[in-house]
Parts: sequence; C-alpha cells; structure tokens
Amino acid sequence: MRKFFLLAVALLSGLLAYSQQFEPEWAGEVTILKIDEDTTAIPTEKSIPKVKTSSSAGRLLVGIGNVRQKAIIKNGRSTTQIKPENTVTLVVKCKDNETDPTTFIQIVKFEEKKKERRAELANVNWLGNVSEGNMEYINFQGKRYGKSSYILTFPAIEGEFGVKVMNPNERDEKTTVFYCFGIHNDNIDNNTAQN
Repeated sequence: MRKFFLLAVALLSGLLAYSQQFEPEWAGEVTILKIDEDTTAIPTEKSIPKVKTSSSAGRLLVGIGNVRQKAIIKNGRSTTQIKPENTVTLVVKCKDNETDPTTFIQIVKFEEKKKERRAELANVNWLGNVSEGNMEYINFQGKRYGKSSYILTFPAIEGEFGVKVMNPNERDEKTTVFYCFGIHNDNIDNNTAQN
C-alpha cells in the first residue's frame, strides 16, 4: 500500500511539473509556444516603449486640432520572429488565473515603420475629449494553464505584435511594458525563433 501511495505521489508531482514547464518565470511575462513533436517555449522581446506626444498642424497654428500620444518601440521588427502558421499560442503568467483574461490582457498589432513600431495610445481633441487611440487589438481565446497562467490563442496574421498585461498584481502601473514578437514569412534566420 505504501509503494502504491508513493507511486501516486510521484506521478502527480510529475504531472504538476509538466503542466508548469512552459509558464514564464515572472507575473506579467509572455512566451510563445511552438507546438510540434517537441513543444518549446520561445521568450518574447520585452520592450518599454518611448511615449511621444504630437500635435496636429491645426493645433499648432490656430489652437484647434488633436494631440496624439503614441507608444514607440525601437527597430522595425521584434527580435522574436515566428512563421505564420494556423494559430499562435501564447502563455501569459499572472498573479492567479481567476479573472477573465480579456479584461486585462491586450494583444496589439503595431504599425510597422522602417526604424520603429508604434501604436496610438490616446487622442485628445480640441474640446479636451480624450479617446483611446487607434490601436488595432487582436481578439483571442483564453484558457487557464497551470497555477497562475493563461494560454491565449489567435489566428496567425502577418505583422508585429505586442502583448500588454495590465495590473497583473493589482498595483498601479508605473511603466507600460509590451512583450513583442513578429509573424513574418520572410527574413527569418537562424538567430530568430521559427514556428
């Protein structure tokens, strides 16, 4: 009976360790799962964007116009690149996995430029009305994973993306962090991840 109990504990421990092997180390971090014969976790590029504010020409000349606030990340493409397959699978670690992930996790498609990636955070018109920027959000499906993570899946489309986890520890956000990756058919070499 004792041997049976020890065997059951060993099997349960092994299953628990396996279910957590792809979880990132820290709350808020994101990895990409490359699922094939041997599933691997690919780290994403952690980027703290520079926030720039710009005024429209009308605002500068006559005081009527818009002010835009943009998040700008250096380099036109992320250091983490994958090939477009049917589905992208991400693992996002959080404090716990009791909350609907669509309420605090955003996947954003960046506007690609030669030397930078950008997304509009906010737009203030001349009346002072503030609206959320024109960021292109990607819809995803989320499921619980392990003790405190989520698996997010969405259809693979080409482009540059960033995952933003808002308030993973129920604290005020001090810094905006994007976990970035690109999905492109071209320019993938041996130094970047392939899906």
